[in-house]
Amino acid sequence: MASSPTILVIGGGLSGLSLSLFLTRFLPQATIKIYEARPASQPSTSGTINMTPNALRVLDHIGIYQSLIPDGYNFDTISMMNHRFDTLATIPMAGAADFGYQALRIERSFIHLALLAKVKEQSQIEVIYGSKCSSVSESDSGVTVTFENGTTSTGDLLIACDGIHSTVRKSFMANPEDHDPKYMQQVSIGGFISTSEIEKYNTKNATYPMMMFGPESETGANFMIWPYTRAGDEVTFFTTISKPDEEEDWKSYAGDGLKLKELLTSVFGGDDSPWNEMVRKTVELSDPERYRFWAFYLHNLPDKFYSEKARIIIIGDAAHAMPPSGGQGGAMAFEDAESLAYALSYAYGTSKLEKLDKPQGLEIVQKWSEHRIARIKTIQELNKRMSDMRKGNSGSTSGMMFTFKVWVIWILGLLGVLGRTRRVINDYNAKQEMINLFGEDVAKLE
Repeated sequence: MASSPTILVIGGGLSGLSLSLFLTRFLPQATIKIYEARPASQPSTSGTINMTPNALRVLDHIGIYQSLIPDGYNFDTISMMNHRFDTLATIPMAGAADFGYQALRIERSFIHLALLAKVKEQSQIEVIYGSKCSSVSESDSGVTVTFENGTTSTGDLLIACDGIHSTVRKSFMANPEDHDPKYMQQVSIGGFISTSEIEKYNTKNATYPMMMFGPESETGANFMIWPYTRAGDEVTFFTTISKPDEEEDWKSYAGDGLKLKELLTSVFGGDDSPWNEMVRKTVELSDPERYRFWAFYLHNLPDKFYSEKARIIIIGDAAHAMPPSGGQGGAMAFEDAESLAYALSYAYGTSKLEKLDKPQGLEIVQKWSEHRIARIKTIQELNKRMSDMRKGNSGSTSGMMFTFKVWVIWILGLLGVLGRTRRVINDYNAKQEMINLFGEDVAKLE
């Protein structure tokens, strides 16, 4: 493999753009081609995303964090409450004093567009739109990708950032069907509303964001209200609902706001609802046209994130999809991007490798992969705990599980356990982790 490699990046989302920007900094002799399935007229994604310090540290290293601060809601804590609107605990999520950054809830499009603007400044990066990957093959001399439009591209290395339904992942796994996405029996439904429409129902002046837990039911027992603008004048609200049966056409939900609102009303609305007035009114006053729907899917974690010849590497959801319940899916993709850029640049630059599949190069990729898999397993376990707290109880109405959850939240908050858990998440620094893994030579890459 040449010391001035041509690197193909499949997927122009958050992780693909971030990776490419880091590579141009650490490995300026590389040529990078990003292939994105969407058309150039629709380059960014919709919805909001929660960015914790581990993710914001990556964006700061790229150089876009400061520009994003005015575009989102900055916060340090989250209020954990019961369905009666009583505060159970105030959980630290972030904070400049402890972690260097406040947490940030922001529209995904702001991050995506900021990354795209940075990419356009780099002469080494080319973005090719309307290019959906259909197959990938590697050889001793390179890797070739074929697109649905009939075109092909060959490079020295391919990085797959093509999401949970990754075509690239299937191309080199021994048993690709073992890694097909599986429905997790949960869906998330939510929408957007102006704070002014619901603030008068915040009778206890509770601080935002709020995560509320209520009596157990077949569907679930949670409701979140989360600002996403700097002033906090707009909020997103959402719930995770247990839905055991996978439906063939989830698009029938995603495109039908009235259907989604009716479903939320059946769970949280009505005069006999045990939920507080702020929740009931948020659902009642919400606009069906602003509703969103997500079905939760996961795939088995691969044993490694690279192919036999190490010419194909997967990151982000292609490698380790997570449900949004823990708020770390995007963060893990950003961590992947920065850490992999350091590892590859160390392999190509410091080690003067000609081919990654030589013993030294393969060892570098292997170490990076093992490091990331260990990190992902830790975060997945924390994610699972959060997801389990939002599950329904398959029909029990005794309230026993609800009482148990309330006590667990209160005790963990009192003991500070939840805050210490945040440190495991928030303290990750890709540069330092790669120095620990490969030595001080990594520090010379910038």
